[in-house]
Amino acid sequence: MKIRLIIPLVFLSGLLTACGFHLRGAGTDLDGAKVWLLSDSPNASFERTLKQRLAYQGAQLVQSAEASEMQLAIVDYNTEKRTVARDSFGRASELELIFTLKYQLLTPDTITEGEPQTQTLNSRREFAYQRTLESGQENEQQRLIDDMHQDVIGRLLLQMATTHHLNPIQ
Repeated sequence: MKIRLIIPLVFLSGLLTACGFHLRGAGTDLDGAKVWLLSDSPNASFERTLKQRLAYQGAQLVQSAEASEMQLAIVDYNTEKRTVARDSFGRASELELIFTLKYQLLTPDTITEGEPQTQTLNSRREFAYQRTLESGQENEQQRLIDDMHQDVIGRLLLQMATTHHLNPIQ
């Protein structure tokens, strides 16, 4: 009975790996890359989360540009709130949150005389705003902001891992 279950599972997992499928977040291993993180507010929630994720993905945070293989400068980040829909009284009933990260990623190959290119990552979330549940709305809004932080950090780490694997330090 167990053989009947194991054989299809092995076959299915073989098919998934053969087609290049990997779980979300896979492929972001930084293999001990030495990263110098530059930021204006290193204790902010977003930057603490970024540091934790860098360490979790195998990056080693260093204290100087000379000791680094990659330099990540956080130029700016902010969360914007927009009203998407209004109720019959003209009050906001649906909101859109937009988190924007501006950063510069440098490797020894990309350092030039000029100003480094600033790149941008965005994440958006919408939610229905109900005035009768105002206290819970703030918690929901913060949860969505934290989720957007995780989304943007995941995409940033994927870019960093790709850059690191394409330009390994000898």
